[in-house]
Amino acid sequence: MTLLWGTYPAAGLGTPAGLGEGIWRSTRPDDPAAEQVIDLPAPSFLVAHPRLPLVYAACELPASEVVVLDVRRPAAPRIVARLATGGADACHLLLAPDSRTLYVSHYSSGDLAVVPLGEDGVPVDDAPAQLLGHSGSGPNAERQEGPHAHSSLIAPGGRHVLVVDLGTDELRRYRILDGGLLEPDGIAATLPPGAGPRHAAVRGHLLYVTCELDHRLRTLRWDDASSTATVIAETPSTLAPPRSAELQDAHVALVPGHGGDVLLASVRGADVIAVFDVAPEGELTYRGAFDAGYWPRHFAAVGDRLLVGEERGHRVRSFALADVIGMPPEGGIGDVAELPYAAGEVVSPACITEI
Repeated sequence: MTLLWGTYPAAGLGTPAGLGEGIWRSTRPDDPAAEQVIDLPAPSFLVAHPRLPLVYAACELPASEVVVLDVRRPAAPRIVARLATGGADACHLLLAPDSRTLYVSHYSSGDLAVVPLGEDGVPVDDAPAQLLGHSGSGPNAERQEGPHAHSSLIAPGGRHVLVVDLGTDELRRYRILDGGLLEPDGIAATLPPGAGPRHAAVRGHLLYVTCELDHRLRTLRWDDASSTATVIAETPSTLAPPRSAELQDAHVALVPGHGGDVLLASVRGADVIAVFDVAPEGELTYRGAFDAGYWPRHFAAVGDRLLVGEERGHRVRSFALADVIGMPPEGGIGDVAELPYAAGEVVSPACITEI
């Protein structure tokens, strides 16, 4: 097994890139000791091709690019292609289910790049086929002065790409066509002003959206007929208080539990991962939160382990997934559990992928 970590510059997000940061590699999820295997400027998000020995890295730069890596030799990955995405600060990649299109979300310019891929997994051209922009803003003058596409996902039913826009409090909708996306296609959902939606997880016809700015986790129900989603429930992302800074919600994902699904959400500032039990019909019940280190940005379940990147702690933590899904309910409101973990050094970890 090989695990790759994308990183920010050592001084952190927003500082000059290309000063020696890059991609780190570890080989055992239970022992996250890692080494840097290639230099790249701010490769903050990675996605692996499901069938080919390729990894796509989004370099989060004012003039962003996607780098395609051949990882047949994981200890010495080789660059096989790089493509300027046309937007600013690429922060998320989505590979289409058929692996023939890569969707690139740009935080600062707020747009989505559509990159067709050949049978060999390499971009078919030297520029995106589409760069889909957007307009709008939100009430948070500091963070919502314009659109900020933070991530994208395939909508329930598989007919649309949804862009989660932190700046406009919207999920933008694009119909999937042969060779591209339909523009414009509309707004799939509007969240409360100032919510700041960031990432989403899908379970059947439900979407769970973590909102960075108002620290709420919202459940939306997707309607196939109208291709829209409606907020049906919301809950605080954690009851744990701020520790290192103001709360900033980050990543959300579903994992199987003993009696059903469990939803995990990382919350920076509180520096925890919150644990929610998911009822068969989708209702969330907060169970508690555990200490995830300094500024837990991204996490992933790999085999029987949960791997968490401490972006500002410059470490990764490896928890037994059984300990996470078996964590008892909090003893008091806002309690933070301490779970055993193994740790390894990675400078400014931003994202993990398994190859």
